[in-house]
Amino acid sequence: MSAELTSADLAAIEAETQTIGRHLFANLADTRPRIWNRRWWDDRMMAWSMQDESLKVQLFRFVDVLPMLGSADSVTEHLQEYLATVQDKLPMAVRVALGVARRTPFTRAAVARAARLSAQDFARRFIAGENARQVLRAAKNERQLHRGFTLDILGEAVISNSEAEQYFHAYLDLLAAITPEVQSWPADALIDQDARGPIPRVNLSVKLSALDSQFDPLDHDGTTRRAGGRLKELFRAARRLGAFINVDMESYDKKDLTLHIFQTVLGEPEFRDWTDVGIVIQCYLEDAAADLINLRDWAQARGTPVWVRLVKGAYWDYETIKAKSHGWPIPVFQKKWQSDANFENSTRFVLQNSPHLRCALGSHNLRSIAHGIATARHLELPPSAYELQMLYGMADAEKQALVDLGQRLRIYMPYGDLIPGMAYLVRRLLENTSNDSFLRAGFVDKVPPEVLLQDPKEVGRASSLPKETIDIDQKPTPSRSEPMSTTHPSFTNQPPVDFARAENRQAMFEALAIVKGRMGRDCPLIIGGQSVETAEKMQSHDPSLRSRFVG
Repeated sequence: MSAELTSADLAAIEAETQTIGRHLFANLADTRPRIWNRRWWDDRMMAWSMQDESLKVQLFRFVDVLPMLGSADSVTEHLQEYLATVQDKLPMAVRVALGVARRTPFTRAAVARAARLSAQDFARRFIAGENARQVLRAAKNERQLHRGFTLDILGEAVISNSEAEQYFHAYLDLLAAITPEVQSWPADALIDQDARGPIPRVNLSVKLSALDSQFDPLDHDGTTRRAGGRLKELFRAARRLGAFINVDMESYDKKDLTLHIFQTVLGEPEFRDWTDVGIVIQCYLEDAAADLINLRDWAQARGTPVWVRLVKGAYWDYETIKAKSHGWPIPVFQKKWQSDANFENSTRFVLQNSPHLRCALGSHNLRSIAHGIATARHLELPPSAYELQMLYGMADAEKQALVDLGQRLRIYMPYGDLIPGMAYLVRRLLENTSNDSFLRAGFVDKVPPEVLLQDPKEVGRASSLPKETIDIDQKPTPSRSEPMSTTHPSFTNQPPVDFARAENRQAMFEALAIVKGRMGRDCPLIIGGQSVETAEKMQSHDPSLRSRFVG
C-alpha cells in the first residue's frame, strides 16, 4: 500500500480540486434542447414535476405501475386514482384531459394511449434501446463522441430458474452478437487503451441475481455454486471474445454474497491472471471502507488487479425504509455529505492502491469527479490509469467537458423491454429530481459553482449533526441506528434476523448444526411437565428433504 496521505497532501488535492472544478463549470457547453425538440418538452415536464414533492411522487408511482396496465380503462383509472390528490397542482390542459377521459371508451383509449406513449418516449431518454441492434447503434453514437460504453440488460431479480437461464443466455448472446462488429469500428486512442495498453471495447455489466432465482445469503454455498457456475461461463466467453465483465452491486442484502462469488471465481487458477473484470462498491454504505480494504488485500494476494467502479448508490430509500421497518441497523449514511465524503475517501484509497485496484468513478457530481482527477494528478497517475463513468441520457454538458479535458469516459447504457426496465427508469427519475441531486442543484436550481464545489466534510461541519470522522485506512466502527421499539414503554419487539450480516448467518449455521446432531432420537410426549412414553410412535421427516429422518 502507498504511504498515507498527509494533511499537506490533502490540502494540495483540495486546491487542485477547486481549480479543476471551476474549469469544468466554465467549460460546460450549452447542450440544452430547443423548443422544437421532443427533449425540450421532456425537460419542461421534469421541471414541472419537481416543483411539488407530492405531485412528483404520484407521477412516478404511475410510471412505475404503467407497464402492468393492460387496458385503456385500467390506465385511466390509475391516472385518476394517483392524480386525484394533487389535481390542484396539475396544469389546466391535464385536468381537462383527465375529465374528458371519463366520458366515452374512445376518449379513455385516446388518453391511455397518450399516457403510454409519453412514458415510453421518456424512458428512451435513459434506456438505450429495446434490442441489441438498437443499443449497438446508440453505442456507436457514443464512440463518435469519444466515449466508451458498458451495456446492461434491464431487469430486477429473477423468480424462476428458467428465467435465470434466459438472462444467462441473453448475456452470452449479446457478447457473441456485438463483439465482432464493435471490434471492426475505427480505433479511438482515448477510450481504447489505458496506462497498461489496449483495453476491451465491449464492456458488459452483469447482475448476479439475474443468474440465480434463489440468490439468497442464507444459502451461501448453493448460491455460490449456481450463480458462480454461470458467472464462470460468462467469464470464459468474455475472455475468448476479448470483452470486459463488470459485476454490478444491488441491494445491501446481496452485497457480501456478490463479493464472495466474485472473489471465489476469480481466485480459481483459470481466471487468476485475468484483468478485464471489475466490481462495484457503493459508497453510501457504511461498510464500503472495510469492503475496499478486504478487496485490496484479496487482489494483492491474487497477484492480478481488478477494476473497482465507485458509485454513491441507487437504493437509499429502499435500504432506509427496509431497515427501519425490520428494526435493523441502517446500512447507508443518512446525510448526503457523508456519502460524498466517503466517495472521496474511497477514491483516494483506490487510486493509492492502483497496482491492485483500478479505479472507475461513477458519478455526475462535478465536485466528486474533480476530486478524483485532482487525486490522480497528485499521485502522478496519468488520465489513462483510471476512467470516469456516467449514465446514458443525462448530463451531456458535463460529459463533453470531461472528454475535452482528455478524460476517458464510459457511458452506462441499459437496454431491454420497458416492463422490466421501468424500475430502473423510476430510480433514474428519483435520482435526477431528488432535492440532494447535483444535477438538479446545478442545472435547475442554479446553485452557484462555489457552493457545489464545497468539500463535503466542510458541509458536514457546518451542519448541526455530531461530527463523524471517516478513515478509509481503518476498519470503521460506525454508530448504528438502534432497533425500532414499539410505542409501549415496557416492550420492545425482537427484530427479524438480518441474514445479510455474516455474524447472523454464522449463528444460524451453528444452530442448524446443533439441531442436525440431535436428529433421529425418540421424543416422548410432555404432559404436565412429565415425559410420557407411548406404545405407538409417529415418524417425522424433513418436508424439504423427505429422506431426512428428524425423529
